[in-house]
Amino acid sequence: MTHRISVPPGRGPTEHGSWVDWIIDRIDRLPVPPWVAYSLIFLLPPALMLTPVWLTGQAPPTRTIGYAFLTGFWTVFPLALIHHLDRFSERALGQFRPACDLDEAETDAIRRRLTTMPRGPAAVAALLGVAFISAFYFAAPQLYRIIRATPLQFALGLVFLSLNFAFLAVLIYHTVRQLRLVSDIYERARRLDLFNLTPLYAFSALSARTAIAWALAIYLSAVVFPELTGNALAVAAAVLQIALLLAVFTLPLLGIHQRIQRVKDRAVEEVGGSLQRAITELNLRTDPLRLDDMDALNKLVTALIASREVLSKVPTWPWSPGTPVAVGSALLLPVALFVIERLLAGLIGL
Repeated sequence: MTHRISVPPGRGPTEHGSWVDWIIDRIDRLPVPPWVAYSLIFLLPPALMLTPVWLTGQAPPTRTIGYAFLTGFWTVFPLALIHHLDRFSERALGQFRPACDLDEAETDAIRRRLTTMPRGPAAVAALLGVAFISAFYFAAPQLYRIIRATPLQFALGLVFLSLNFAFLAVLIYHTVRQLRLVSDIYERARRLDLFNLTPLYAFSALSARTAIAWALAIYLSAVVFPELTGNALAVAAAVLQIALLLAVFTLPLLGIHQRIQRVKDRAVEEVGGSLQRAITELNLRTDPLRLDDMDALNKLVTALIASREVLSKVPTWPWSPGTPVAVGSALLLPVALFVIERLLAGLIGL
């Protein structure tokens, strides 16, 4: 069944958008490139968190600098990633259009859905993120010792951590919502050309970028602040995020994968039927021996066998070659290296 994706007419990209969409819209309207604004946002939390330590005349410990760096990073990363994925999804929709039956009005409606979150759910997601970090404080207070040098530093740290997890929760909501829309959009595909699947690659690149960027951010956090790997709750949260990323990369593409597979199976079946008829006719001409058109039949059989081989190699997942390797490396290679390092540390004391 086809899902019609529509938006009431007259709704602009940020008129009824979430608070995060409002921030992104303001960044887009600045007279400077977005990276300048995000660089300043990144620097603000570390500067404010480390200033109370600097005012004492002491150099902040390396661990404190790393913690402050991560606070700045997780303030800007979810916001910048949402910004990037929204703009990339617009380009992906344009690349996808040759494979579907979308008119201009429907395309504009889908574009608004892809790039604008509803206010209510985004606000609820942010509140849940703040609630999570509040509960995490009581479950693992030892991780917060690093920001307790002064009351001011502790207060600023909690404020920025709350903002970090509000943005992170909105990013999770944005990811799930956007890729669910991708799954619905793929149902609009009408022209599944096995020899021209390029239009279908558009949204797989979106899911791949989401998974890779998020995975690298998680691993960066573990490297900069290794105390996280020693806390069971933090490790469990990271594992859940990696599992979510695997789902992000595959589930939105599952429906179109199954459709391509069915088209491919029918094409292989048709070639197989033609091949069977050609071989039967070839056998009929061997007893009694009839040489007329034997050469043409032999060439036909060879061509049909080659066609079947070509069809068997047509990919049924709508991603370009190398994409699964890139995503798999980003998600699993750091985990494998971490496990190997721990095993070596336990075996030979490295």
